[in-house]
Amino acid sequence: MKNPPPLRLDLKPSRIAAALIAAGVVASAALVASLPAEWWWRAAGSLGIGAYGVWLLRTRAYATTPRSIVSVEIAADLRATFTERGGRRVEAGVEPDSYVGALLTTIVLRPAGAHRSRAIAILPDMLSAEDFRRLRVLLRLGRAVE
Repeated sequence: MKNPPPLRLDLKPSRIAAALIAAGVVASAALVASLPAEWWWRAAGSLGIGAYGVWLLRTRAYATTPRSIVSVEIAADLRATFTERGGRRVEAGVEPDSYVGALLTTIVLRPAGAHRSRAIAILPDMLSAEDFRRLRVLLRLGRAVE
């Protein structure tokens, strides 16, 4: 039996991810600001959380940093190639830790020879409805080559 062609996904910026990140950052900064400590400790903590929130928005929601993943190509045998914004292409395998849900799909990728995995959170507004469905089917039914 012949394998189908690889599924190529070009990821778009996510408004849903931006809203979730912003809500989490605001809630965390408000919690830190309400702690019983010196005002400058609370201010420094809130500023640190805000800076981390900006970094999260740039790397996760809008994918504007050079190491942000902007496209993924996944074959039926769960071998993948992802492309970073800076132009680097990396071959990897899809790990069984990947999650497939109706509103959130995460792909855990382990590049060949790497000690750490990379995870991509994919929300419905990052892909067309048909590509999102194809991705979920592929991750559920694809078989890794051993």
